[in-house]
Amino acid sequence: MMDVKEYRTEIQNLINQIQQRFEVLSEDTVILCEKLEQYGELQREDALIGYACFIRGQYYYMKNDMLNFYREMLRCMHPFENIGEWGYLAVANNLLGIMSLNRGNAPFAMDYYSKALTLCRRYKLPDIEWQIHMNMGALFVNVENYENALKHYDLAYEYICGHQELAEYRLSLTASLVGLGRAHLSVGHMDEAEECRQKLEKRCIPYLRDIDQLPVYCLLARYYQKTGIVEKCNNALEKVADLFCDDLPIMDVYDDLYDYLKLLLETENYDLFSKMIVPITELTRKTTIRNLEQKQVSLLLRYYKMRGDETQYAKAAVRFVALDEMMEQENKMMVKNMIGLRLELNELAIVNHQIEEQNRSLQIRSQTDPLTGMYNRLRLNSYGETAFERAEKNQVGLAVEILDIDFFKEYNDNYGHQAGDKVIQFIAASIKKMQAGNRVFAARYGGDEFVLIYEGYTDEEVFALAKKLKKIITMERMPHRYSRTETKYVTISQGMYWEIPKKGTSIWQYLHEADNMLYKVKRKSRNSIMLGHANEEELKRGSDYLDRNNLVVLSATDEEN
Repeated sequence: MMDVKEYRTEIQNLINQIQQRFEVLSEDTVILCEKLEQYGELQREDALIGYACFIRGQYYYMKNDMLNFYREMLRCMHPFENIGEWGYLAVANNLLGIMSLNRGNAPFAMDYYSKALTLCRRYKLPDIEWQIHMNMGALFVNVENYENALKHYDLAYEYICGHQELAEYRLSLTASLVGLGRAHLSVGHMDEAEECRQKLEKRCIPYLRDIDQLPVYCLLARYYQKTGIVEKCNNALEKVADLFCDDLPIMDVYDDLYDYLKLLLETENYDLFSKMIVPITELTRKTTIRNLEQKQVSLLLRYYKMRGDETQYAKAAVRFVALDEMMEQENKMMVKNMIGLRLELNELAIVNHQIEEQNRSLQIRSQTDPLTGMYNRLRLNSYGETAFERAEKNQVGLAVEILDIDFFKEYNDNYGHQAGDKVIQFIAASIKKMQAGNRVFAARYGGDEFVLIYEGYTDEEVFALAKKLKKIITMERMPHRYSRTETKYVTISQGMYWEIPKKGTSIWQYLHEADNMLYKVKRKSRNSIMLGHANEEELKRGSDYLDRNNLVVLSATDEEN
């Protein structure tokens, strides 16, 4: 249902009026939708344009005006694609599939159903998906592929049984049981068909309006005919005639009524056939779907032949041929529209792919430091939280290291900023060398600071990797005559914190403690590594100040020795 809250009061009222008029199938529905579409075009609001076309299409569907239905459903698809209204788009494809099947074009119907099913699975729309399975079941019954029909009906039935909160639960349950019953009868599964019959009579019929019982009695008539219970079959046939009315949405019950008319001929119930064929044919003609009308004429041909009425048979035969020619033109129109639709969807898919690629590129750039090509603080934030949760869940060690370049300001001031950038790039390249083959995340924290996250290592292993990084950098012996260290080369200081994550701590606490370690390095001995551990008891008390008794200091001289 359309969410009206984001629009101004006038439009909210208009949408509410449309929904109210549509519920009673008032002719005002079309007029109100035209007003909404005009506003949508004026404001360039695809949501309003798509919704207006969609509701008009549904209105025409319920009124058996299939030409206008077809036009409106095709028109709503492009604006819904533009704004990602996948639910409406899935329903539109589903309804177009129903119409295509009734036009006698099962391949087109399968295309529409497949598109709708893909949307439902991609965007998690199970409340629509089960309806598509129902219609795919009907399609496979239509082409006499009963094995696949049963698979789709079963999927729909299982979903409905598990969701008794559905707004029209009894109607949905009825539709699924009728579909299953028809498929089982077609392949001679009489035990399963009997089970469907019992459920329909106990769980559905008592709760249904008279008109909604019509497909049930069509099925029951066929069931009793198959089982040889003549009296109950005749009673069910009469019940269908009593329930029939001339304002049915014929598309929803056509298969049921067509099978009903065939059964009347098979049982030689000619009086009831001649009574029912007329109003059913009138409803069918309203759809302007020539395939349905031709199926009706084919039944008349059989009827006239069985009764020996050659004059009426000849007239019906002429009508059958005329409808055949009309269907050829109709199919050409459908093919033209389908090709146009596919071209539009293909072009849209290409545009969407390009947009996705651009978005992916922008996301990568937004999380990447342009100078070093490493991740930046934005990516560090998201990765750090995930890494902490993973380590806590698996109860493995996690370490955070913060490092910076010793006396970097002096380097920048004396060698220049371009040379300073090259030093930062050199440190980044050294980190990448250390990362190779190891489970270490690294990001540029800002300025000359970098953050590393080690997952699943012991404290000794983490310390060894930190030493490895220090060695890669010091072995390069990049000159830094303004350094206050003894080496007069570019060096780094490293503060680290390791622990198995516990509840009550967070990745930010690790960063804070690593930063404290780095601060102590700068105060005590530049070009060193300090590794801190947490005190278990203080962690339990939730203290922010952790014990640092387990502290290791590694100087450049120690490392070289």
